[in-house]
Amino acid sequence: MTAAPRRTAAEIELLWRRLGRDLGLFWAGTAGSFADADLATENRPGHGRTVVDLDVAENLDQAVQLLVNRLMTREGELAPLGHPEYGSRHHELIGEPNTERTRNLVKLYILQALRHEPRIAKIERCDVRSEARRDIVRVELTVRLIDVDDPLNLVVPFDLGAVT
Repeated sequence: MTAAPRRTAAEIELLWRRLGRDLGLFWAGTAGSFADADLATENRPGHGRTVVDLDVAENLDQAVQLLVNRLMTREGELAPLGHPEYGSRHHELIGEPNTERTRNLVKLYILQALRHEPRIAKIERCDVRSEARRDIVRVELTVRLIDVDDPLNLVVPFDLGAVT
């Protein structure tokens, strides 16, 4: 087995530019719940006092955020903004029983949504499992981003019983 070639600083900078920057999001609740987001803030010094400003997501934080945002957005929700394929259809399954058929549909809809993400080179794994609560499924993803040697692992819960 050969080691992966080391990247130059210019290659790493190009990668981060391709992943982009965005306003940072803060998700309330337990780690990985991704259900309730608000704009993240940061404290920084300014003019002799602490200034609260909007935070920016970049690098791997942005990679996680771009995946979660795509999955948490209903497909078609951004059509008026010119992005009709952005988002996922798995929200259509709210109210369905937590059966193998439903979990397979969640997986299908998530794979279809991620297929449209140009910053993903390959989806290595997508498993949808039952949780202790019968109306919650756990989506476990292993994604290889463009030009990144190490895969990104992400766990996103989905509440089949949610009322929105």
